[in-house]
Amino acid sequence: MNAANAMTAQDKLRQAIELMQDGETATAVVMLNRLLEDADLDDKGRAAAYVWLAESHEDTAFKIHCLERALEHEPDNRQIRQGLEQLRIAPAGPSRPPAPGHADLDEMPRVIGVLGGLNGLASGVFVNSAGLAASTSYALGGAEKLTVTLNEARHLPGRIIRRFPAQDLALIKTPVKLARAPVTAPPALVADHASFVALGYGGVKLRGALQRAHGGRAGNWLRTTIPPAQMPDAGGNPLYDDNGQLLGILTRNVDAAGYALAITMSRVLALAEGERRDRQLMPNTAYCRHCGGRTRARLFGGRHCESCGAALPIDKATAPQSDKLAALYGEDAGRPCAHCGARAGHYDGRCLRCGHAHAGAALARM
Repeated sequence: MNAANAMTAQDKLRQAIELMQDGETATAVVMLNRLLEDADLDDKGRAAAYVWLAESHEDTAFKIHCLERALEHEPDNRQIRQGLEQLRIAPAGPSRPPAPGHADLDEMPRVIGVLGGLNGLASGVFVNSAGLAASTSYALGGAEKLTVTLNEARHLPGRIIRRFPAQDLALIKTPVKLARAPVTAPPALVADHASFVALGYGGVKLRGALQRAHGGRAGNWLRTTIPPAQMPDAGGNPLYDDNGQLLGILTRNVDAAGYALAITMSRVLALAEGERRDRQLMPNTAYCRHCGGRTRARLFGGRHCESCGAALPIDKATAPQSDKLAALYGEDAGRPCAHCGARAGHYDGRCLRCGHAHAGAALARM
């Protein structure tokens, strides 16, 4: 059974390669991205899929990203390694990233590319004139610094400032300044069964229609007729109606029927505004790449996010402020830890603050 499934994946890979060779690039890209999510494709086939995906775009940074992923699956492939080395030492040209810096744009790009996420290439879109962009939380994962690609000649640094995993949304700060904000469709005028086009960075266009929203998802979500397997990349594809107005962003969330859900632009803008307010009210907070939220722990010398408990980069310049951290972590009145003095409590014999074994834990187990 497994051999048959693997053969089916290899057949699909050959079909995608043939489409690429015949000039059907958009269709081939959709198939290749779908194959990269197929567990039955072996490492050699996965490496080949990334190599051919690199051929779908003239962008140097994108090609390098694809070949790096190919080497992860076939590290001994000399041909892939040589191709990657040639790209890295190629003379600077229009497809090379320019030096990071400020960028003024008169025209709003309808779709942008996002490189450097944990799940491959993603699409995205600017949501305001200050250069704030949105893509999917799934695609970017725990990454912090990214490359935002406007076209083959424009590559700019990006930094995640907030993720909302439940909505599959990530907000990215860029140095872009736009002459105007995107034209967004008013929520009241977004009609059921309206047709749209979902754009993928690289030229892929998926056409679909909106279904009637129902249940708790109504208001924040748009139900589409696009299965996630057809999405050309890791998500974040902007949806435009027939009038060129921005409807929402395609996510990896699905409805009961298995179709992709798009988060509405009104919800994206509301979350972006909430993030702006949070940064104003708590200017010294930091982004936690593990849960996507904002943490104040490092401000008081803490080493773990108060929301998810993940370890934070150690700031040796800030001495721990026990009283502030006690309030932040909601510490109880338990016995203090012999190592750090915290009263955060213990779990499985270890202090919840510093992780050291409780002095009496070993004796208790004997």
